[in-house]
Amino acid sequence: MSLQNVAPGPELTGEKKFPQPPSHVAGPTTVTTAPQQAARGPGSGNEVPVDQIRKPEEVNRDDPNIRVVELPPQRKPSFKEKVYGYARVIRGSALADPNIKEQGERVLRGEETIPRAGSSVSD
Repeated sequence: MSLQNVAPGPELTGEKKFPQPPSHVAGPTTVTTAPQQAARGPGSGNEVPVDQIRKPEEVNRDDPNIRVVELPPQRKPSFKEKVYGYARVIRGSALADPNIKEQGERVLRGEETIPRAGSSVSD
């Protein structure tokens, strides 16, 4: 075997060798199972009858047969309230004060509004 026709490797020429992308190394795969489909037929369980809707205080949360879904607040916080809420959460985390952090979380959930200008906020 003659080595005259063989090109020198990258370690001899100083060239950098880059790895090949996975699409060149591995072959394509095939899927043998059907994709998961959502039930869309009538009576498939996507609606809750009105007579099954309960208030939170009427539900035994320890019952494993009952699924409790808490709805988001009806009122979305404004941009100004979001800024205030995030600032309170960050401040509460930095100062290790759970009361300040919880107040910010309540503002972000829309359960509480920000105090008016001029009123004092106890930190």
